[in-house]
Amino acid sequence: MPTKRKTQKVRFHKGDKRPGPSMKDLHYIKKMIKRGRKIIWQVIEKPKGKIVSEFFFEEDASSLVKFQNKHRVWLENGGIPDFLCHKGERELAKR
Repeated sequence: MPTKRKTQKVRFHKGDKRPGPSMKDLHYIKKMIKRGRKIIWQVIEKPKGKIVSEFFFEEDASSLVKFQNKHRVWLENGGIPDFLCHKGERELAKR
């Protein structure tokens, strides 16, 4: 008598995606840019190049970079989701 195969308990729906690969080299940097006469500090997620946040003061940007590099909150998700970020660094360079 053949062995009985287990039925799949999880139901998948059309459009479901698998989670992305884990990123071991996820890190954050701060970068100074000038917009007109203003100086703005950006926090950038590497290697994807997403702009996480923009600050007027360098201390605020460096505290966010230090926290994210220490605790790596978004590492399991493959980085911060797009809807929580500003436009990507590559998209801004095209302008």
